[in-house]
Amino acid sequence: MTIYRRAWTMQLKPGAAQAYDAAHATVWPDLRQNMIDAGIHRFHLFRSGQTVFAMQERLQPFPPSGTPPSEVTIRWWQAMAPLMETVDGLRPLQTDLREVFSLVPPDSNEEPPHERHDRHRPDPSDPLHR
Repeated sequence: MTIYRRAWTMQLKPGAAQAYDAAHATVWPDLRQNMIDAGIHRFHLFRSGQTVFAMQERLQPFPPSGTPPSEVTIRWWQAMAPLMETVDGLRPLQTDLREVFSLVPPDSNEEPPHERHDRHRPDPSDPLHR
């Protein structure tokens, strides 16, 4: 089984950490379902100060850059925009991270990272990514 993984960071605005944490303690059920329907297998957020680290795993390739977001994703971004650094006043500014190590148990069905052929490669011209 191939797992497609992506990690990135985002930045909160000063004083927004408490509201950001509270919002993510009560993620909307329709947003959760939308993520599952989109093929997201796992999605984790971690925060240190104003920096948010996100890691997402899928069982299918990531959609191409420029794929329009869902209506519920747009609503979530609108709710989060006052709390985060954004690209256009809406979409969170994301800095993609390069995977440098992955431990895959020998009895796992997951392919090691070096055997993945269709990994997400962000489009450097996409203003969502820097």
